[in-house]
Amino acid sequence: MFIAKKLMFIILFIFGVCIGSFLNVLIWRLNDEKAPKFWQGRSICPHCRHKLSWFDNLPLLSFIVLWGKCRYCHKRISWRYPLVELLTAIVTIIIGANVLSLVIAYCFILIFFSDWIYGLIPDEATVVLVVVGLLFYWNNWLTGLLSLLTLLSLFIVTRGRGIGFGDVKLIFPLGLLLGFPKILIMFYVTSIIGGLYALGLLLLKRRRFGETIALGPFLIIGTITALCVSDTLLLKLFWLLP
Repeated sequence: MFIAKKLMFIILFIFGVCIGSFLNVLIWRLNDEKAPKFWQGRSICPHCRHKLSWFDNLPLLSFIVLWGKCRYCHKRISWRYPLVELLTAIVTIIIGANVLSLVIAYCFILIFFSDWIYGLIPDEATVVLVVVGLLFYWNNWLTGLLSLLTLLSLFIVTRGRGIGFGDVKLIFPLGLLLGFPKILIMFYVTSIIGGLYALGLLLLKRRRFGETIALGPFLIIGTITALCVSDTLLLKLFWLLP
C-alpha cells in the first residue's frame, strides 16, 4: 500500500511538471505577439530564438543543470518557468486523478501567470472554463450571468479604467463554477487583495490613479478561496445559520 502511494505520488509529480512545462509554452506563445504560435515547432529560447534540444527542455531538471541560463546565449531563464512547473506538480498531487478539477486548475494557472506577466487573459483558457461551466455547472447560469452584467456595467461606467475586458469575460465562467453565495466570497476576497495591491502600486508610484491593473490573478485567488470555504462556514458568514 505504501509503495503504491509512493509510486502514484511520483507519477503525479512527473505528469504535473510536464503539464507545467506545456503551460509555460502557452503563457509565452498565447500572449507575446513576437512568439510563434503554440503549435508551431519545438521550444525555442525567447532571447536568442535557438531551438532547444530535448535535454534542454526537461522540466525543472534543465533549469537546475543549466544554472538558470540558456545554453546558447547564456541569458538568464525567468524563474517563472520552474515556478510554474513546480506549482503545477504540487496542484496535480493535491487534486489527484480528478480530471475535471485538473482542467480547471490548469486554466487557473495559465490565466494567473498570463495576466500577471503580460496583462492579458487568453481567450482560449476562458473558453475552456465556459465550456466546463456550462456542461457541469449549468445550474449556476444565473449567477454567472449576473456576475457578467455586474462587471460589464463597471467596465462601461469606468470606460475600461481599472479593469480590462478580459476580466469581464472571465467572470462569467467563474460565476458558473462558484454559484451563489460563494461568488460573494470571491468578490470580497478579490476586492480586498486587489485593492491592497493597487494601493501599494499607487504609494510606490508604480501606477497612476485610474490605470488598469492585472485583476485576473486576484479573481483566481478569490475563486480558489471561495471554493475552499465550506458551505456551513459560508452560511455562518452571511448570518444564515445561528
